Amino acid sequence: MGLKKKDKGAAGGEAQRIIDFGHPELHPPFADNSVKTSKYSLLSFFPMAIREQFRKFGNVYFLCIGFLMFLGYYTPLFYSAITPWTTLGPLALVISVSLAQEAYTDLQRHRSDKATNYHPCVVLRRAEELDQQPQRRKKNARKRDLRLNGGKDLKVRVGGKEIPIAFESVYRMNIHAGELVFVRNREMLPADLILLASANDGGNAYIETSSIDGETNLKLRSSPHMPTRPGTPAATSNDSLFEVGEDEASSESFRQAVQRVAKMSLLGHPDGVCALANPANADECPDLAPPHTKPSPKGLITNIRRKLFGDAKKDEAERRRAVPKDETATYIATLTSEPPNTHVNNYNGKLTLPPGVDGARSEHAPLNAENILLRGAVLRNTEWVIGLACFTGADTKLVMNSVATPSKFSQLDMLINRTVILILIIMLICVCSLGAASVYVNDEAFNELWYAGYNEQLAEPWPYFNFGSADDIGFPEWQQNTPNFFQNMFMFITMLSNFVPLSLYVSVEIITVMMMLYVGWDLEMYHDESNTPAAARSTIVTDLGLVEYIFSDKTGTLTCNIMEFKRCSVDGHVFGLPMAKAAPPLPSIAEEALSDDGADLMSDSAHPLKHLLASSTSTSPRLSQVNGSTNSSVAPESLMDKLTFNAEMFLRVMSICHTVVVEKDHAPASEQSADESASSPTKKKWSTKKGNRSRLGTGDSNVSSGSKASKKVTKKKKKDGAPDGYNYQAESPDEGALVAAASNEYGFQLLGRNSSGVQIASSCPSLLEDEDVVKGLKDGSITAKSLAAQTASGSSKYSSAQVETVDDGVAPRFETWPILAINKFDSDRKRMSVLVRSPPELGSVPMLLCKGADSSMLLEGVCQGARMLESVVDKNESPKPESEADDSELDALLGIQAHLGEFASEGLRTLVLGVKILSEEGAEQWLAKFKEASMSIEDRDKKLTDVAYEVERDLHIVGATAIEDRLQDGVPETIANLEKAGIKLWVLTGDKRETAIEIGYSTKVLTPKMHLTEVVDGPAQSVKALVAMELMRHIKIGNLPDYQLNALDEAKGFTLKSLLNCLTLVGNWWAKTWLSWRYFYLAKIRRCWLSKDAYEDKLDDIEEEIEAQRRKADPRIQRRKVRELAREIIKNYWADPKNAEQLEGTQDHDDEASIVTDDPPAIFERAKSARASLESRRKSEVKMSDSERVMKLALANVSPSNDGFDEEALSMLSFRPAQHATNFDKKKRTVLERMFATDKDVRHGKLGKHLKQEYKDALALDEQEQSGKEEMAAMVGATPPASPPASPRKGHFDVSSVNRGLVVEGAALKHILGDPVLEEMLFAVASCCESVIACRVSPIQKALLLKMVRKYVSPTPTTLAIGDGANDVGMIQEAHIGIGISGLEGQQAVNASDFAIAQFRFLEPLLLIHGRWNFMRMSKAVLFFFYKNAALIGTMIVFSSRNLHSGTPLYDPWVIAVFNFVGASLPIIFTAIFDRDLPRDYMLRNPQVYQSGPNNEFLSLRMTIRWVVLTLIQVLVIYYCSAPALYLGGSVTSAFKGLMGNFNRDVPGDGEGGDMKVFGTTIYSQLIYVVTFKALFETRSLIHGEFPTCTCRRGKGEGWPNRLGYTWIGLTFFSILFYIWFLYMYQLIGRKGPQTTTFFPFVYVTEHLLNMRSMTWMVSILTPTIAVIVDVSGKVYSNMFYPTQTQIHAEIAVNEAKK
Repeated sequence: MGLKKKDKGAAGGEAQRIIDFGHPELHPPFADNSVKTSKYSLLSFFPMAIREQFRKFGNVYFLCIGFLMFLGYYTPLFYSAITPWTTLGPLALVISVSLAQEAYTDLQRHRSDKATNYHPCVVLRRAEELDQQPQRRKKNARKRDLRLNGGKDLKVRVGGKEIPIAFESVYRMNIHAGELVFVRNREMLPADLILLASANDGGNAYIETSSIDGETNLKLRSSPHMPTRPGTPAATSNDSLFEVGEDEASSESFRQAVQRVAKMSLLGHPDGVCALANPANADECPDLAPPHTKPSPKGLITNIRRKLFGDAKKDEAERRRAVPKDETATYIATLTSEPPNTHVNNYNGKLTLPPGVDGARSEHAPLNAENILLRGAVLRNTEWVIGLACFTGADTKLVMNSVATPSKFSQLDMLINRTVILILIIMLICVCSLGAASVYVNDEAFNELWYAGYNEQLAEPWPYFNFGSADDIGFPEWQQNTPNFFQNMFMFITMLSNFVPLSLYVSVEIITVMMMLYVGWDLEMYHDESNTPAAARSTIVTDLGLVEYIFSDKTGTLTCNIMEFKRCSVDGHVFGLPMAKAAPPLPSIAEEALSDDGADLMSDSAHPLKHLLASSTSTSPRLSQVNGSTNSSVAPESLMDKLTFNAEMFLRVMSICHTVVVEKDHAPASEQSADESASSPTKKKWSTKKGNRSRLGTGDSNVSSGSKASKKVTKKKKKDGAPDGYNYQAESPDEGALVAAASNEYGFQLLGRNSSGVQIASSCPSLLEDEDVVKGLKDGSITAKSLAAQTASGSSKYSSAQVETVDDGVAPRFETWPILAINKFDSDRKRMSVLVRSPPELGSVPMLLCKGADSSMLLEGVCQGARMLESVVDKNESPKPESEADDSELDALLGIQAHLGEFASEGLRTLVLGVKILSEEGAEQWLAKFKEASMSIEDRDKKLTDVAYEVERDLHIVGATAIEDRLQDGVPETIANLEKAGIKLWVLTGDKRETAIEIGYSTKVLTPKMHLTEVVDGPAQSVKALVAMELMRHIKIGNLPDYQLNALDEAKGFTLKSLLNCLTLVGNWWAKTWLSWRYFYLAKIRRCWLSKDAYEDKLDDIEEEIEAQRRKADPRIQRRKVRELAREIIKNYWADPKNAEQLEGTQDHDDEASIVTDDPPAIFERAKSARASLESRRKSEVKMSDSERVMKLALANVSPSNDGFDEEALSMLSFRPAQHATNFDKKKRTVLERMFATDKDVRHGKLGKHLKQEYKDALALDEQEQSGKEEMAAMVGATPPASPPASPRKGHFDVSSVNRGLVVEGAALKHILGDPVLEEMLFAVASCCESVIACRVSPIQKALLLKMVRKYVSPTPTTLAIGDGANDVGMIQEAHIGIGISGLEGQQAVNASDFAIAQFRFLEPLLLIHGRWNFMRMSKAVLFFFYKNAALIGTMIVFSSRNLHSGTPLYDPWVIAVFNFVGASLPIIFTAIFDRDLPRDYMLRNPQVYQSGPNNEFLSLRMTIRWVVLTLIQVLVIYYCSAPALYLGGSVTSAFKGLMGNFNRDVPGDGEGGDMKVFGTTIYSQLIYVVTFKALFETRSLIHGEFPTCTCRRGKGEGWPNRLGYTWIGLTFFSILFYIWFLYMYQLIGRKGPQTTTFFPFVYVTEHLLNMRSMTWMVSILTPTIAVIVDVSGKVYSNMFYPTQTQIHAEIAVNEAKK
C-alpha cells in the first residue's frame, strides 16, 4: 500500500557490514551506485507495455471479440457477418497510440537516469594504480579531474615515503562502497559517505537535505573523534582523527587532509591489513567472514569463474581480513557499519583505527547520524569534504526511502470498468436469449428455409427452378441441421460486440488531456511571484470533483514557512504590536480598563519592538537592599543608560544560543557590481596550504578585529540581518527569525563563528562592563534574579512617545563569546542550551543560555520561580515571596505566562528564554561530565541528555518570544469555502498542540463556537479511555446511530431489504470468492518465485482486503466489537483507584462517565489565571459609569449563548431511544417524489415543506426572540453581535447539531494505530467532527491517518492530500489525489504528486471549478457513449426479429466503425471539452454547488435509469418510425424517375433502393441524427463563436481559435456533414476498388439513399423530431417538478445575469 518499507539488511539476515578504507567493494551484497527509475528496456518494452495495456477490461474484451470474429469469418465453426478488421484495426490503433505515449514517458526516465548516473565525481586513487590500468578505448579511458589541483597528482608523505595521490574523474554510477570520495561545495553527495575531513574547523560540514526530509535549513555534520576514556591517557592511535583534549576545533589544509586519510587507508598502505584483524583485539572476537548473500544466477556464474580461473581480488580481500603472523604488519582503518536501512535520522557504526605503535590495540571511534552525509543532500558552506563511501546505489537511505509512485485509477475509471462488467452481463443475457430464439425459430420454420439451403431430403432439387430434369441445374448441397445454440451464441456475440464502446477509451483520453491542459492554462492558478503555473501530472482529473476529505500539511502549505519575529515579553511588558486574534476571546481577558491612569494589562502590547532598548533610568526604591545583603546591591549610577538585565540577556540568548551559520553569498556574476568583479579573482585555484580559505570569521575575513570588520558592519544589512555579502543559514526557521530580529531590530548582529567562538556586534552598553557586577556574579553575591529586579523598570519608561534607546549614536562593539558546550534540542527536553563564556572585556563570566517551549521551561526545577508560579496559576493560591527579588520575579513570570496565552491566541509560535550564571568550579565540573558523555561509545545520547538535565536547572527566565509563521494569502477564505462545499479538512502537522490549535483558529479550520476535544499524550489507559468516553458520548446524543443498540441488534436473515439488495449480496459473494482464490494462488503457487519481502507485502495487502470485505459484508460485527471494547475500557479506567477521585466530581456515576471537558487549552487557562493574579496584584480596577453598567446589563441577554454542550440536555438525551429523532416527516413525501426525483433531499423528504409542525413553531418563536434582542440593543444604543442561523429554542435544543473539532497528538496515536478496533473507535469520533487537527505526527502517521479514513468510511470517500515537503510524500501517495505545493521545502512533494500548485488558495478553483466541471463533463460523456452504443445495438436486436434471428446485421460493418469513432463521438467530445453548466464566478460565490459531485448527482442510479428508459424509447422510435416506411411497396422507388414520375400506374415505383444496404443505412442515418441532437440537448452552454471567425482583432488579446463556434462545428461539420461525406467516399472506394473487397457491396448505396429516394428525407425529418420530442418532454417535466440542485442553481444564475 505504499507504507511498508523493510530494511534490506534485516530482511537478508545481514547483521553488519565491514568496509576497508580505500578498497572498492564490487560484489554482493554491496550494490553499485547506479539508480534506475525506468520501467522498460529495449527488449522488455513490447512484452511489458502490451501487458500493461491489456490490464484494461475494454482492450481485453475487444481482443477476444476480434478473435471470435476472425474464427467466424474465416472458419466454418460459426457464422460472423462482420469482418474482424473492423474491430482489430481500431484496437491496434488505440494500443499503438498508448504504446507511443508510454515509450515517450519511459524515454524521459532513461534520460533522467543517464543524467544522474553519468554525472562526474572525484575519487582518490594511488597514481600508480591509475596509470597501470590498461586503456582499452578512448571513450572508457580513466582520467584525472582537471579542476582539482590543476589535474596534477598530490604527493603526500606516508611512513617516510612520498606517495602520489591522483584524483580520478569517474561517473557517479561507478562509485563503490569503500572508495574515498571528494565533493566540492554546492555539489550533491553521490553516495552515503562517512565524513572524514573537510575544509571547515574541526572537520565539520554543512549540508542541505531538502530532497530527503524537505527541510531547506543547513544541518551540521562532524568528523568522528577519538574517545578518551576516563582515568586513562589519550589513545595511542595515530593522528588519523581529531583527539579530544588537543586542538579539537582546528582546521587543516587540503594536503593535510589527504595525507591523513592516506595514512589510514590502502592509498598509503596497499599491503595493509584490516584493523579488526589486529591480534591485540582478539578479545573482541570480530566477525570477519563475508556476509551471506542470496544466490542468484549472476552470482552462480561468478563463483564458477572464480573456481576455474581464480580471483585475485578475492584472494587479496581474504589476505587482508586474515590475522597477520608478522607483528610488524601495517594496518588500515576499517568501517563496521549497520546494514542498509530506511532510517534517515539514525545511524550506528564504528571506525576501527590502526594502532599507533606495534603491538598496541586498535581503538574504535563511534559513529552516529552526525557523522554520515546522505546521498541527495547538497554540500553547503563547506569548500570540500572527503568521505568514505558507505552505502551506494540501491543501498543508500534516499533510494530505500523512495517509494514508487502508485498507479492511480480515477473513480470514474473504476466506474467504467464496473459498467463494462455490467454491460457484459446484459450482453450475455441478450446473446443467450437471441441464441435460444434463433434455435427455436429455425426449428419451427425449418421447412420454409429452403432458400437458405436447409432441407431434410438431400436428393431433392431446387424448388421452382426444376424445369426439366435435375441435371439442368444440379442438386444443391442441402444442410439438414440449423446452427446449434452455441454457434448462434457466438454469432450474436460478434454481431452485438459494440455493446461496449471502443471509442469510449480513446475519447476519454482525448478529453482527459484537454482537462489537464486547462489546469495548466488557468491564469487564476498562476503564481506571478514565482512564475509557477498549476500543473496536472496525472490523468485523474475527474476525481477533483468528488473530494470529501482533505488532508493538509501546515508549515509551507497553509503557512508561508517564513518565520518573522513579531512580539516578545520581557520584564512583564510586551513589545510588538498585537496581531488580530484568531482564537475565541476568553471572558477573563476581555479588553477592559483596569487602571486609573488608563494603562491596562493590554496596553503592554502597544510598546514598539525598539523600545526594548530603552535605558534603565532609575531603580526601584524598594530594591535598595536585595536579598537582605548590602553587598548584593549595585550602585544605581552604574546601571544608568544600560539595558535591564533581563533585556540584555534576552537579546544575548537570541543572538548566541543557536546553530545558525554565516555563509558567504554566492551571487551570480551578473549580479555582482563592477568593483567587486574587478577586485575578485575570475578563477579560484585549489591550494594545498593551510589557512588559504575564504570563510567568514577565519583568515582574512575575520571580523573580530581591524577596520575590515567595522566596514562590514556599517554596510547595509540584508533582510535576514546578515552582514552585506553574507547570509544566515539556520537549521530551524525559528532560529533564523530570532537571529534576524536580534540584528535588525536590536543591533545584536551575528558576524560568524569559528574555533574561538561566536562573534557578534552590539551597539548597546552591557551591564557586564561594570566590574562590581562581574565580581558579584562570579562570587555569587549577586544573582541573576536580584540583578534583574534591581534593573527592572516600570511601564512608563516604554510607554512614552519618545524613548531614548541605549544604542543611539553608539559605535558597534565586537565581541567573541567562546562556546564551551552545546546541548542540542531533543524531543524529550524540548529545549536547547549553550554553555558560553563572556568575552574578557565583559568579565569572562561562564553562563548557560537556554531557550525552549514554555511547557519545558516553566517547570519546577528548571525555572527558579516555577513553584510560586504554579501555586498562583494552577492552585489559585497567594504565596508570599521571601524577598523583594522573588516578588519582582513572580511579577515577571506572571506577565510572561499571561503574554504566552495572548501570543498563542494570535497564532504565534512561542519560546521561553532563560539564563544561568555558573561558577568557575561548577562550569569545569560539568564540562568534564559533558566531555565524558560526548566521547562515550555506548548510550551516548542518553548520557548527553542526562548531563543536559543536570545543568538546565534553576534557570532565570528573561523573557519569551513570539514568531509568526505567516499564513499564505487567501488561506482562511479558501478553507471556509471548502467547508461550505461540504469537504472535511484534516490538518496534519508536526507543531505543538497549542500552536496547531491557534493556527486552526486563524485559518478557520476551527471556529470560536466549535466544541474542541483534545486527545493528548499520556498513559495508554488514559488515552484509550478518553476516546472511548467520547465515543459513548456521541452514541448517546445520536451522532452515531449505526453504533446504537437497535442498529446493532437488528434482526438478521433474508428480509425485504436484503431482497432489494440482492445485487449487493451477489457482489459480496463474488468478491469473497475472488479474494479466496487470490489468497490461495499467492500462498500456494506464486510464493514459489516471490522473494520473502514481496510475498509478505502482498500477503498483508490481501489480508487487508479480506478484512475490509468482511467488514463490508456485515459491518455490525465490527461495530459491536467497538462498542463493547469502549465500555470495557471505561469500566477498567474507573476501576483504577487512581481515577476514582475524578468519578466523584462527575454527574454520571456509571461506567460511562466522561472525563472529556469543554475547557480551553491549558495555555489559555494558565494565561487567564496569570492575568487575574496580575490584576489583583496591581490593584487597578476601574469603576464603570452608570451608563456603561446599564448597557452591559442590557446586553447580557443580547449576546449569543455559548454553543457548548448543555450537560443537562446531554443527560436527558441519554435516555432517548437509540434511533435519533429527525425534524422531518417522511409521510409528507409524495409518490412521484420518491419515484422520479433524482435529488436526495427531495427523495428523502428533507425540504422545508417536509418539516414537522412543532419544529416550524420553534423556528417561529426563535425569530420573535431574535427580533426582541435587536430591539433591546437599539434601546441601549449597542450593536448586538451577529447571531448564528436560527435554531430551535432551548426546549428544542439539539445537542448533536453543535459543531465539533478534534485535536489529537501524534504521541497519543501510538496507543491506537495498529489495532483495528481502536482505529475504528477513533475514526467514529473523528467522523462526528467538522475539523480534525493532528499535531506532532510523523510522516508515517500522516499516511496511516489517511488510510484509516479510506478504510472505515463506507462507501470509500475520495481523499485529497496536499503538502510541500518530502515528509508529506507518503500521505500524498496514499491519497486518491495528491497535490504538491512548489514551496521552500524542495520538489519532493511535487514530484510525487498528481497535481502541482504554487499556493494553497489555488485549491479552491482547482476543486470547485475544474473538479466540478471535469466530473460533470466526463459523466455526460460516459453516459452518452454507452447510450449511443446501446441505441445502435438496440435497433439491431429489434431488427433481429424480422430476419428470423439469422444474425444478418442491419448495418454495414464499416459504417458501424465510423459511427463509433467519428460520426457520433466528436459532438460529445466537444461537449465534454467546452461545456459549462454553471458560470465560474457563480460557483465561487456558492461553493455548495460542489456537492453535486460527491453526491453523485450526474451518475446516480436514478439518472442512469433515466438514460436507460430514454434509450429504450428512442430505439423503438428510430426503428418503427423508419422501417415500416421502407418496406417493399411504394417506398422502394426513386423519386422523380419512379413513383413521383407517374410513368406506370400499374407498377408502384421502379424498385430502386430496395436492397438491404439501403434499408439499413437509412435507419442508421436516423440514428446519427438522433444521437447528434441528443449531444446538443445535453450541452448546457452553446458556444456560438464570433464573426468573422478566422480573423484576429488587434489589441483584443485573442486569436481565431477563441472565436470559433465549437458547438456547431462539432454537430455540423464533424457529425452530420462528415457522415454524408463518408457515405460518398465509401461508395467511391467500393466502385473504384476490386470487387472482392468488403467495400464493393456499398456501390450505389449512397446514390440511392441520398440522391434518388424522397422517402429517406421524409423519414429523416419525422423520426428525429419524434425522438427529440420524447427527450425534451422528459427534461422539461423533470426540471419543472423535480429539478436537481444543479438545475436550481442554473436558473438562479440566469436570473442573476439578467439583473
